[in-house]
Amino acid sequence: MRPRAEQPIPKLILRDLELGPATVNDLEETVGINRKNLRPYLKMLHESEAIRVVGWEQKTGPALPVYGIEGQVKKRPKVKYERRS
Repeated sequence: MRPRAEQPIPKLILRDLELGPATVNDLEETVGINRKNLRPYLKMLHESEAIRVVGWEQKTGPALPVYGIEGQVKKRPKVKYERRS
């Protein structure tokens, strides 16, 4: 099996992000890979500084990072609601 960096999946992710920023859920639909399997690739691309977090999307629950190729890095928003114990 080829190493992760040599597989075509990072190229598919980068090609999709060239069209505009996307969350993991958006990439799951366009690339056709489960989000659990996408996360290691996104982590690898983020650590190599090929992609960056350009925003955060929060409807309910924890905020999802919005990945992009260009743009300023944005900090994670504060938690809106505290968890009940």
